[in-house]
Amino acid sequence: MAEPKLSKDVYNVKSDDNSDTKEHIYLEETFYILSKKKSVFRVRLTSRGLSLIKETDDSSKEQTILLRDIIGSKCMRSKRRRVGARSCICSSLVGHPQLKVVDENSGDLDENDISAYLYIYAYNLKRSRRSLKRERTTITLRFRSYDKYEDNNREAQKWRTTIKCLLADQPISYTLPQNDKKLLILLNPKSGPGKARELFQTKVAPILQEADTPYDLHVTKYAQYAREFVRTRNVYAWRGIVAVGGDGVLFEILNGMFERLDWHQALSEVPLAILPCGSGNGLARTICHHFK
Repeated sequence: MAEPKLSKDVYNVKSDDNSDTKEHIYLEETFYILSKKKSVFRVRLTSRGLSLIKETDDSSKEQTILLRDIIGSKCMRSKRRRVGARSCICSSLVGHPQLKVVDENSGDLDENDISAYLYIYAYNLKRSRRSLKRERTTITLRFRSYDKYEDNNREAQKWRTTIKCLLADQPISYTLPQNDKKLLILLNPKSGPGKARELFQTKVAPILQEADTPYDLHVTKYAQYAREFVRTRNVYAWRGIVAVGGDGVLFEILNGMFERLDWHQALSEVPLAILPCGSGNGLARTICHHFK
């Protein structure tokens, strides 16, 4: 692989007022697909997003994943393989279906593989005839320019840190931006068909994990539980409140917030969100329609 290129500006597109706008390139690297020796990916991390340029001998194809669609990234190592399995050192680079990875701090590592793997998670907005839907996309980048895992991991961590800083709208640094506050999740298990808990655990929790977003989950135990909870607790301890259920649990949260003496400050500083798991989800549909 080539050495990463850092921080340069290129003139990219024309804005509405016909003036040139700059797209800042933070990192740039070339990755080779080992199963297709004549194919390479030139990957750029820019102020617009992640640019993937696939080049072969006779063609070039570019795809851009917008920064607003990227939710997070994680550095991984290959998992120790059972006796007789193929070594992953010669496996495909990007998105290999047989690649097994574990957390970099796991005890089940393949010590023979010096590669560091960066997983980038995105949910791209796709338009169909009837609706808009987000589809999960995972980009896997394999770093192995150096002879030691520690050096390869340093390069992967550089990309991860830069992505996290861009997502947090913070200056680029060599340390990960920290947010000590968690999300507060208030979940009504009886909403709609009674599958709110299952939907949260199977659909939402994995996304929060990919986004490296910690949370406190509280399941409502009786009517007006959420209302009493937000009225009496220090809501400023959380970075936001998420209602999981039907319209009722969000109405409880709003009523509880308005019953606080500091209701104006609380509503100004603590964002509210709803994950619709009810029968009709009329309020969530109205919000989506209003903001298109």
